[in-house]
Amino acid sequence: MRKTLIVGLVLVVLAIAGCGGGGGSSNVAASTGTGGGGGGGGGQTIVTSGPNVVTMTVDAGPNGNSVDIPYITVTLCEPGTTVCQTFDHIEVDSGSYGLRILADATDTTGNPFSLALPQETVNGNPVAECTQFVDGYSWGPIDTADVQVSSESAQNVPVQVIGNPNYATVPSACAGTGTQEDTVSTFGANGILGVGPFAQDCGTACATQANNGDYYACTASGCQQTTLPVAEQVTDPVADFQTDNNGVIVELPPLGASGTAASITGSLVFGIGTEGNNTLGAQTVLTADNYGDISTTYNGQSLPYSFLDTGSNAYYFTDNSIPDSCLTQGNWYCPAATLELSATNLGQNGMQSVVDFTIANAGTLFQQYSTNSVFDNIGANAGNQSAFCPNKASVCSFDFGLPFFFGRNVYVAFYGALTSDGYGPYFAY
Repeated sequence: MRKTLIVGLVLVVLAIAGCGGGGGSSNVAASTGTGGGGGGGGGQTIVTSGPNVVTMTVDAGPNGNSVDIPYITVTLCEPGTTVCQTFDHIEVDSGSYGLRILADATDTTGNPFSLALPQETVNGNPVAECTQFVDGYSWGPIDTADVQVSSESAQNVPVQVIGNPNYATVPSACAGTGTQEDTVSTFGANGILGVGPFAQDCGTACATQANNGDYYACTASGCQQTTLPVAEQVTDPVADFQTDNNGVIVELPPLGASGTAASITGSLVFGIGTEGNNTLGAQTVLTADNYGDISTTYNGQSLPYSFLDTGSNAYYFTDNSIPDSCLTQGNWYCPAATLELSATNLGQNGMQSVVDFTIANAGTLFQQYSTNSVFDNIGANAGNQSAFCPNKASVCSFDFGLPFFFGRNVYVAFYGALTSDGYGPYFAY
């Protein structure tokens, strides 16, 4: 499952290569990464405590069949009250923006979601959203909540409640965008926290254009697309924290020699250069463009709309020389022998970083390690991207999914936010 949000020029074509909704069985959802391909685990320090640190776990998820999906625990409260619920298995996604909770999620005590959250309105009409990810869409109203993660908190944050039964009728303009993922079962998580480079999930486009495809004003006769002010759009609560609000650090350990595990544990750290535990060291800083993208060179081809995405469970890239038909679902790469590959990332600031990675046979690994949830050497073919590349090129993007993060501390600086190494957006590792 990949939860990269379709915003701006984030590449939607990757849906061709990946699995469908929430997690899938372990023989159709996977990951790639650093493992034997040169991870960068040497000298890595993972922060395990602090008010700005939350434990992040990659495991089988609430359904027991997710692969390479990172999760944390988040508390939501009715605004201004102590009426709260805490939910684990909230997916961490550096390719989307804002907090979303599934209406059928159960909290850490086993109770169903029951918070009475205030609804956002436009001209007195409740607002709902059609959230389009590369593996499907999710539909539900926009409410406001107080949010707490570890010891960090934000008040009156716009959040989406996916699958609210009071919004059972999905507008046709939304329903035609892919597979519906409005339950924990289909979504593969109790919710999702988008910590990509932007605070809001749409920005000025949705504030000025009614036919934006995202926000709807709902009446008794149905829901129609509407504009929504930026401040009322679904927002990353991290950007609203009182402190440690300029970015995040994803810290995951490398895998062992086998390149796979049942589960692993790391940390999500809030803030960059704001505390003693989140300083930038010798990491390479790659500044991103106004879409949150960097440029990647692979096989001699420049891919200017590339990104680092914890919400993707593999390296998704196009290389038609690698066989990709060993599984019935998804264009997973399945070479006869393990491949040692590399790509070069380039920031807007001219800084470069060579990434070495390994691609093994997905079919063989899924069969051999059928009960594992973490892999570091699987990829998938992103196919022809001409329908989505601004210059109509056949390929324009490389998606560095979660396995890229294994053995690295990866910094994601928010757009316009001042950090100890300048303003975001940038990635550093």
